[in-house]
Formats: sequence, C-alpha cells, structure tokens
Amino acid sequence: MLDATKSSDLEDQKIEVPIRRRIFRLFGAIILGAFLVLTGQAAYLQIWNGGYFKNLAEKNRTRSLPIFAARGIIYDKNMKQLVFNAPSFNLVVSLPDLPKDAAARREVIKKAADISGASQEEILKEIGDINSKYNSSAIVIDGLEHKKMLEIQAELNELPGFRIEQNISRQYVSGPQYSHILGYLGKLTGRDIVENPDYFLTEKIGKNGLEAFYEKILRGTPGQRLLEVDSMGRLKGEVSEQKAKDGQGLVLAIDSRLQELLYGSLSRALQSRQLKRAAAVAIDPSSGGVLAMASFPSFDNNLFGQNFSSKDYGDLANNPTQPLFNRVVSGQYPPGSTVKPLIGAAALQEKIVTPGTSIYDPGELALMNQYDSSIIYRFADWKAHGTVNIYSAIAQSCDVYFYTVGGGYGNIKGLGMGNLEKYFKLFGFGNILGIDLPGEGSGLVPSERWKQQVKKEDWYTGDTYHISIGQGDLLATPLQMAAATAAILNGGKVLKPHVVDKIIDSDKNVIVNVEPKIISRNFIDEANFAVIKKAMRQTVTDGSALLLNDLPVAVGAKTGTAQVAGNASPNAWGVIFAPYDNPQMVLVVLVEKSGEGSQVAMPVIKEVLKEYYKQ
Repeated sequence: MLDATKSSDLEDQKIEVPIRRRIFRLFGAIILGAFLVLTGQAAYLQIWNGGYFKNLAEKNRTRSLPIFAARGIIYDKNMKQLVFNAPSFNLVVSLPDLPKDAAARREVIKKAADISGASQEEILKEIGDINSKYNSSAIVIDGLEHKKMLEIQAELNELPGFRIEQNISRQYVSGPQYSHILGYLGKLTGRDIVENPDYFLTEKIGKNGLEAFYEKILRGTPGQRLLEVDSMGRLKGEVSEQKAKDGQGLVLAIDSRLQELLYGSLSRALQSRQLKRAAAVAIDPSSGGVLAMASFPSFDNNLFGQNFSSKDYGDLANNPTQPLFNRVVSGQYPPGSTVKPLIGAAALQEKIVTPGTSIYDPGELALMNQYDSSIIYRFADWKAHGTVNIYSAIAQSCDVYFYTVGGGYGNIKGLGMGNLEKYFKLFGFGNILGIDLPGEGSGLVPSERWKQQVKKEDWYTGDTYHISIGQGDLLATPLQMAAATAAILNGGKVLKPHVVDKIIDSDKNVIVNVEPKIISRNFIDEANFAVIKKAMRQTVTDGSALLLNDLPVAVGAKTGTAQVAGNASPNAWGVIFAPYDNPQMVLVVLVEKSGEGSQVAMPVIKEVLKEYYKQ
C-alpha cells in the first residue's frame, strides 16, 4: 500500500542534480550589470545632464517675455532732438504655444488672420522662418493701430500661441533729410540672430546709418518678465521681472540748420533740371566733424517704423535710382578738376614747379609716338589759356598745365605716376577714411602694376595725363574729396571724419568726447599749402567760381567737370571752403550726369552759403 510506504524509503529513491556555482555567479553578474547601468543612467540624467532637463522642464512651464529698453536719443550739435522713441504694439506668434494638433493649429491661425487682417500665408511664413526651439517667436504684424490692438486683445484667450507685445518704434524728424545719416531699424535676420545671440527674436536692430554703426551703444540692455504658463500655454502668473537699462545717446557734429539748407537747395536744383542723383557733404576742417550730409535720391526712414512689408522693402531696395545708397560715403566717382589743388601742392613739394613757373597752354598738349613720329596724340584743354602759373592754372582750371606737372612735358619732368599715387594716398584716396557710418567706399588710385594685373595692359604717358586732371581710372568719394581739401586748410592733416561728436547717458551727461584722429600729416609744407589756398581764392575772384564772389563771406573754391564713360553728360563737382581767413567748413557738392561744375554745383553752393551766412 502506498500509504504504508515509509518516507525514508522515498527519500532514498530521489535523484538530485546540484546547480553549479558558475551559474549563480553569471546570474549575479547580470543582475549587478543591469543595476549599474540603471544607476549610471540615473546619475547621468540627474547629475551631469540634470541642469539641461531641469531647464527644459522650466521652459515648458515658463515663458520669458522681453521688456525692451528705451533706445538712445540722437541730437544735432546744438542738442536739437532728431529722433524720438514711441511705444509700438506688435502681434507676435510663439511657436511652443501653438496647438500641437495640426487641425487645431490651422483653426487658430485662420482665426488670428481673420481678426488681425494679416493673411494666413503671412502668418505661416513667419512661423516657418522662426527656429523650431523653445521660446521661438516672430512678429506677425509690426505697429498695430490702437483700435486693431484692442480688437485682438479681446480675443487673445481664443488664440493660443499669439500675444500682443510692446516694443519701441523710432520716429525721425524730417526723415528724408537725415535718412542716410540716421539710418533705420529692422527685424532680425538669420545672420543677425547668429551674430547677436543675446537678442530677443522679436527685437529690432539697426540696419543702416548711425542706428547700425552705434547699435550696441543705442540699444541699451533689455529686461525680461518670466511668466508661468499651463500646458495649453495660457498665462498663470508672473514669476519674476528684470528691469531694462536705457541705451546711451549720441550728440552729432551735424548742424541741422546747414543740413536743411543743403538738402533743400540740392533738392530744388535736381527738380529744376529733372535729375535724380547727387551727393553733398560739409566737414569741419579742424576736427573732421561732419556738419551736413545729403544723398539723392533719399528715402523716408519713418516707413520702417510702420508695418513695412517685405514687398515694400523690396520695391525700395530694387529701385534703379538706389535711394538706400549713401553716395557721400559709398559713391565712387572720377573727381575731375577738383584734384588739381592737390596735384599742385604735390608738384610744389617735389619742386617740379615753383609758384612763379609759367607754362604756355595753346589749347592742347601734343605728344609724338616714340616709335612712329607720324602718330601724334593730342590731349585737349577746354580752351586755350595762354601763359599760366599755378595760381591762374587752378583758378581757370587749365588742363595743359596739369598734364605737364603731372606727366611731364618738354623741360618739365612732371611728378610721374609713382609720385601721383604716393600723394593721392597721403591725401586719403584709395583707402577708407574710417567714418562712423557703414558701407564706406575706398575709391581707387590706379598704378602701372594695377593696370597690368586688372586690365592686362601696359601703362602709357597718356594714362598719367588723364590721372593728372582727375580722369581715367582715378575714383574718389565725395567724403574723400572733402577730407583731402580740409588738409590744405588745417596745416596738412588728413583727419578721420566723424558724424558723432559725443556719447551721452540718458541724463545727457557726457560719457565720451570724440577727439580728432589724424590719418596722415606733414607731407606738404605749410608754405606750399598757402599757395594753393591763395589759388583757390583766385578761383572765386577771377576764375571758374566767379559766381561766389558776392557772398557775405570770402571763400575759396574749385570747380570740376568729370567725364564718365557711357554718360552723355559729365558729373558736376564743386568744392569750397569758408570763411577764407578762418576756414570752418569745407563743402563738396556732386551732381551726376548734369554738366559743368561751375553751372550746376556752384549755384547750389551759393544758395546755401548766402542763407547760412546771412546776417
């Protein structure tokens, strides 16, 4: 019977196979390894990368909204305010707070478009342009009208992902008159975001003029409000606030009275002749401070403070007359006869001529081909001047005289292109002067080497003759022409031009005084400059600028008429300094494709100076 079987008998019948110790060790190792992996992962998440995930969680829970600083104010030299800050309200879209569901997102965007007046395509474009990262935002409508802002504000609870944001709008006094000086603000581009990682994505940044050059000074330091939001992006409350710090202001060397006279006179001259393009600049020869600057055509920089669309900007930027282009600092032109005083000074310095050296001008300079005497090259003057010296040559703008002293002829050696290049560069041509405005052009001082490298051609004496009267490949900006002329009057110093004279704080306390900076000096003796100054006075009393002889103050001048390849009419130049005995201003006027300097540029200069120096 089974129940009669002894347990001891059953125990004897059991078959046991013991588990090997190696299996226990392997199993233990697997458990320990898994434990270590989990522990390491936890340590990595909490210790090494804990800050990242904590920050991620905080960003899901909070939103940082900017408090934009009051941008620095800009004044003229007499503390006339040229720009104002005005509050601006923008409709902003925030990518993290838009509905994640595609259908819900489309519905919100449609509703935002209906309420705001913006198209769905515009909103989608802005969403597509912003970076897909936390707190990425973009402006949908810039500068909301007050009524529209109130309408949108009333519906914001139904528009997750959209908010009204207060910003700063710039309002410029007499916009077109100062637009190339002051510049304007614009939205951040992709490049701006990369170069300015501390900027809010809905912030404005200087795009041109002083607004761009002094961006870091004018901007100030924005503050921020840290807000707590729920999972739907709805505001729950404010966590903290960091106040903004106002930007610093600028006091310019600009004389607003002279600026307005120059702009107005040049504008009227262009309209009367049905012309479009011109440039004018006045500088203080003792400091390099820019007293006035006008470039035509101009534009109204107040447009950029409104809801200025990309299409509107495209139309302005692609306008064939280039209204955004500052011709004073960026335009590069053959300077024509305005360089004759500079070449005269160099010829005196190198003892090519003396003040009493006479040269006969029959109306042209004839040069025989060195290999074939039957070939004669003729370099014409605008008229036969007879016998001239340096005074009458500058006053009457005698080309043959300057062909001779520049390239040599007969028993006069001439400066030669090497010396011409040397002195042009000492006067500031061929390099930027360093003005505190963006986009400055360097001009061009050609040389034998340059012509070989660029044009693959040899240099000829005729090239030197053309350079000696400011033609050929020589190019200068109106600003360079003003700075070079100023050196004749200030003891031979080429000064770095500057628009800003002082940097001030929000209480108008001076933080920085801009001191004159010398680019080059002492390359022409003062006695030689005195000769040139006297010759420029003779240009007014008995020369091509006779029109200026009845002004309230005595002035010195030089006219210029520069031919440009492909243009039927030459560019008209006029250069003056005033008053003659104590020069406080060098004024340069250039009118493109207009005719002779004496007939186009000088009437503008006369109108400006007559009113400016009126008792």
